[in-house]
Amino acid sequence: MRIPLLGLLLAASAACNAARAGECPSQAGLRSHGVPGAVIVSLAGQRTAVSACGLADTARRRPMSGRTVFQAASLSKPVVSLIALKLAGQKRLDLDKPLAGYLHGPYRHDRRPLGDSPQWDSDADPRLAKVTARMVLSHRSGLPNWAFGEPLRFVADPGTRWNYSGEGFAYLAAALEAIAGQPLQPLADAQVFRPLGMRDSSFVWRDAYAGRVATGYDKRGHAIDTARFRRPIAAASLYTTPADYAKFVRALLLAAPGTALALERQRQTVVDAKYALGWGLGVGIETRPDGDCAFHHGINEGFQSFFMACPGSGRGVLWFTNSDRGLELAPAMLEAYVPGKHPLLGWPVLRP
Repeated sequence: MRIPLLGLLLAASAACNAARAGECPSQAGLRSHGVPGAVIVSLAGQRTAVSACGLADTARRRPMSGRTVFQAASLSKPVVSLIALKLAGQKRLDLDKPLAGYLHGPYRHDRRPLGDSPQWDSDADPRLAKVTARMVLSHRSGLPNWAFGEPLRFVADPGTRWNYSGEGFAYLAAALEAIAGQPLQPLADAQVFRPLGMRDSSFVWRDAYAGRVATGYDKRGHAIDTARFRRPIAAASLYTTPADYAKFVRALLLAAPGTALALERQRQTVVDAKYALGWGLGVGIETRPDGDCAFHHGINEGFQSFFMACPGSGRGVLWFTNSDRGLELAPAMLEAYVPGKHPLLGWPVLRP
């Protein structure tokens, strides 16, 4: 998902091909591609290794670190998914009950989620009354990815096919807020951030981030004047650090059967067998001989990120970049940290 607001082109580089878990690609290799920087987190059971590479801001020569703040983009979605699954475990949300039944009136769609104030419209499409949390979490709501500046319209009937949707998560968040009686940020604090010790994570901008936030860069290496999210966007506005988000990925990797995080990894639908690609309750699923791997990508303008967690092998990897080419790192990173064949690498989303 991309929101209006160089590259880690390392797959073919000798430096990246020689990378081992816990190591950075050479700074020379980064510079040869005009790469600002990246932070790579490798996970092996309870062990976590953070490797910071390059620069968070090239003009100020500020180096990357595990505490550098990034826009996590769509890595917001697995966090919101965990909130939903926790509320389901508390019997406050039924995953198969229409979300409309939890709202205190008609759903209001925000045409300007990036603005300082919302621009509401009410959508009267009767299909909204059929959308459930399970459909949203597995991207089968029938809603579009985004409807910026226009009324909300369905692209398919609910439950009939997979279609990646940020609007679905906005709808889900409205229901979660109504259930909990509080906005998304304090709800995330209570259900996810505090329990996992994620003190640097927030769905809205904090002034304390100013000295640590990474500058985003386009494919040509030009700095991007990115907006600061003053209002939460469930699908895309998460600010976090690699060290912080690694706590979430490690918990997902090690989740015991039956827990909310383990349910995120529970396959709901096949997306494309050619790429061994399915979707669970909040994360993508790659089918592998040694067990399914959970993954998610994040794409905001100037920032790209990715994680994969494979419970069967107990291994995983997470990387954040301040680059519009960060997903090009996927072949080298998966080869280094989660060895084996990855049909998922052929998925067009990972080949920007």
